[in-house]
Amino acid sequence: MTNPSSFKPELSQFIGGAGKIARIFDRKAVELLRTGDACKMLLYGPPGVGKTELSNRLAQLLAGHSTQIESINGRNVTAERVRAWQESSLYLPLYGKYTVRIVNELDTCGPVAQDILLTYLDELPRFTAFIGTSNSNLAQLSERFQTRLQQFKVSPPVTEEIITLVSQWTIPKQIAAQIAVGCGGNVRAALMDTQNILDAV
Repeated sequence: MTNPSSFKPELSQFIGGAGKIARIFDRKAVELLRTGDACKMLLYGPPGVGKTELSNRLAQLLAGHSTQIESINGRNVTAERVRAWQESSLYLPLYGKYTVRIVNELDTCGPVAQDILLTYLDELPRFTAFIGTSNSNLAQLSERFQTRLQQFKVSPPVTEEIITLVSQWTIPKQIAAQIAVGCGGNVRAALMDTQNILDAV
């Protein structure tokens, strides 16, 4: 079994709102690979609830190879980067697997980059996917982004789900319960706490 700090969930191991969305994404990927339609999505919710893992899962289902996936933090999205995406779109295949661009913390993009990114989304070609994530409340995102992206709110898991998850690593039930309560719904924090306990043994 992998360490908690490097845990990558299978479909059945996503919990909370991420579990429901993971199943939707699996069905969506089959549909997209059949139609080749452009894919524009936004995952939003509190930190540590699975937005990044969901983005990565959908990207892996759609892309033919890891080289077809680019993941970047919104703070590092520049106007030049988006223009490069626009130019490379001219040479993307018209069929087959997807090119996927993931922008984590989409709301942290600078205003100039946001303007060009919006144009890029309007012109997104077939067999291209754009997945944005945000820790912010949806109301804090630009309304223009909201109208261009299919939105998925990722809600935190309940305490019992986190207990079940961390108990995989033979953590005593009482300690697993303390981790689950202490993490406040943040799965990433729960996994790191579990790793710290295992390292201390």
